[in-house]
Amino acid sequence: MSSLNVAVIGLGAIGREHCDIYSTLRDVTLTAVVDPAAASEDVSRWPDAKLKSSLDEVLADDSIEAISLCTPDHVHFDDAKKIIEAGRHLLLEKPIAAVPDQAEKLVAIAESSRVVAMPGHTLRFEPRYHHARQVVSGSELGQIVHGYLRRNNKVSVAARAAGRVSVGYFLGIHDIDALQWIASANVVDVQARETRIRDASGRQAAAIMATLGLESGALIQLEAAWALPENNPTDLDARFRLVGTSGELSIDSYDSGIHVTSDHFALPMPAGAPMYGRAQGALREELASFVQCCLDGGPLPITMREAAQAVMVVDAIEESIRSGRLIPVRQCQ
Repeated sequence: MSSLNVAVIGLGAIGREHCDIYSTLRDVTLTAVVDPAAASEDVSRWPDAKLKSSLDEVLADDSIEAISLCTPDHVHFDDAKKIIEAGRHLLLEKPIAAVPDQAEKLVAIAESSRVVAMPGHTLRFEPRYHHARQVVSGSELGQIVHGYLRRNNKVSVAARAAGRVSVGYFLGIHDIDALQWIASANVVDVQARETRIRDASGRQAAAIMATLGLESGALIQLEAAWALPENNPTDLDARFRLVGTSGELSIDSYDSGIHVTSDHFALPMPAGAPMYGRAQGALREELASFVQCCLDGGPLPITMREAAQAVMVVDAIEESIRSGRLIPVRQCQ
């Protein structure tokens, strides 16, 4: 296979980014998009893409070889299952499913298929996190003792989620996957609490805190929240820190090194913004890796099994919040 015809299902914020990136990648043609709310003029920015009415219509087109599934979390399982069983390559946005049973079933379906089924966890493609994995795997930190993970977004992000998904599944799962990957160790138990203060929908907590126990015996504190005020100078306040017996590493994503002062003070984050008409950043690297795996059959940088294990951790966090107890994390079978 020398080129790849791709469709994108779901034209929310992340789905549109997928479309923009695919339209600039070599050896890729964005041939179709699906979104019930989209009109033909909405997709004119991608001239090769046809607006189709449903996933079934996409799967009826034998020329489409790969699909990015960017729909809401609660419909991931049914659509992903249908795509894999139809023999199409799949890039599935995180989380791969909304409940552990569905995640585990997707692992079985993917591992028994002959298609590329790759989860979308962008921190795997962020250079600083990739380097952190090399540091830890090279034993520069010694044995990990403790750590701290933080991911805070503005209240507008919670408003966009509109109560459909918890902050653990929307934000915390990024750092949970990164932790298990970088540390090469699974989380085996969790203790968690959430704020009584809710998001604007009233359905989700504004913030959660969790203590994650690694199989090595290390303890990691996780903070995930979408309560930053809109006038906060940066859209993202994130931190990843591990302390070991012989070293320490930290990644700080609050200040990218550019400060802008006009009628307000801002800390822009241009790392993923297009340059010279070309997409760049971690999401581009993720999609380019997916395309390369589809074209040459190379090893996946992240598997469905790894993504499913992150789902298991978030589910345990939410059970701990409900029960007030230390919860063992189910291990993906």
